[in-house]
Amino acid sequence: MVGGHHAKAMPDRILVDPRMNNLRALVLGEGELRVAALLEDEQRRRDLPGVLWRDPISGTRAGGIMNPNTGVQMLGPNINTLPYVNRAFLPQDPHRAVPALADRRLAASRGYDWLTAAALEGHMEANIVGSRGCPYNCTFCGAAWTANPDVKIRVRSPENIIGELDQLHDEYGVTAFRFVDDLFLGVRDVIEEHTEAFAQHRVGERYVWDATGRINVLDRLSDAQLDRLVANGLREVALGIESGSARILKAMDKRINAAMTERVARRLVTVGIGVKGYFILGFPGETREDLDATVRHIRTLWDIAEQHPGDIRASVFEFRPYPGTPVWQTLIKDGYNPDDLLAYSDVDLTKDGADESMRQRDEFNFSVGIQFGGVPLEHLRTTLAMLTREQHERNQGGQEAAA
Repeated sequence: MVGGHHAKAMPDRILVDPRMNNLRALVLGEGELRVAALLEDEQRRRDLPGVLWRDPISGTRAGGIMNPNTGVQMLGPNINTLPYVNRAFLPQDPHRAVPALADRRLAASRGYDWLTAAALEGHMEANIVGSRGCPYNCTFCGAAWTANPDVKIRVRSPENIIGELDQLHDEYGVTAFRFVDDLFLGVRDVIEEHTEAFAQHRVGERYVWDATGRINVLDRLSDAQLDRLVANGLREVALGIESGSARILKAMDKRINAAMTERVARRLVTVGIGVKGYFILGFPGETREDLDATVRHIRTLWDIAEQHPGDIRASVFEFRPYPGTPVWQTLIKDGYNPDDLLAYSDVDLTKDGADESMRQRDEFNFSVGIQFGGVPLEHLRTTLAMLTREQHERNQGGQEAAA
């Protein structure tokens, strides 16, 4: 039984793959209820929509039939009625967080002495999902709404989320949470609703948390709203910054620009909220001028962080295409072979001096080995290693200064 983004984007390709001869169920989309039904009785697959398999006699695709009474709920369950994730099946979650300079600086920015700040380091931390779906259409992203017309955007109620926070605290001693949604802080009304509930339940007095956020949404928040997020325990926001080039940002359909990102980052770090920025190098059509603009943008953000209590971390990746995304469709139209676009392989950046700085990033260091823009891959990877190494050195230098 398999699922995931690739399964959803190219099910027929997977079903005919000889390595999948023993595949009994290909589950497309949100799988909780259908997986549970399949584990109870595999024969139920004929009554489960979005479940595919290969008929052993004809070799053709077979699939479950939509039940008018239960099908919609099976495909898009009410996320407020699903049970909380059973962490017994997740040996690395919750986990003891690596002591981080960000916690110490954050505590200091909120007026705690250094001993209290040091005590904040090394939380028991857990990942959590507060919403499903994304209203944006970033062309490289598997969560783009055009790639997921079946996914209705849903946000868990604040009470449901807080219930899971408290359960994880009571059972495991968790005091730090990372919202790993496609986009948790992505709608102003939702931010306001959750902020109000978090304040009522005194979440910020008990926990700290990180979340994904949208730059153009955060740009419209007032100073008072940012202060409330800080009071509610927000520690760091992960932002898809992606590029410093206006031309590339437009091609990505990001609806932001470098000036907006710098403005938002400055406002966040001023109130002690850290920023983790994601950047893509080698996007289709990127030139050396575009790449240089991204390098300058990252260094400008680092300079901003130097003057404020919050930190800014840059996480840099080489572009790779994912099936089903808007840019995948463009590349296919431009004549690229799908087999070539799927030929992911490891990339060794240690020759560029990125050995220590690339630790714990193995799952991100892969490529299809194609130059999609005007920058040669060798130069692209040298730049990636340089930025990653500089970020690693910033991390190490900051920790030594704090000690």
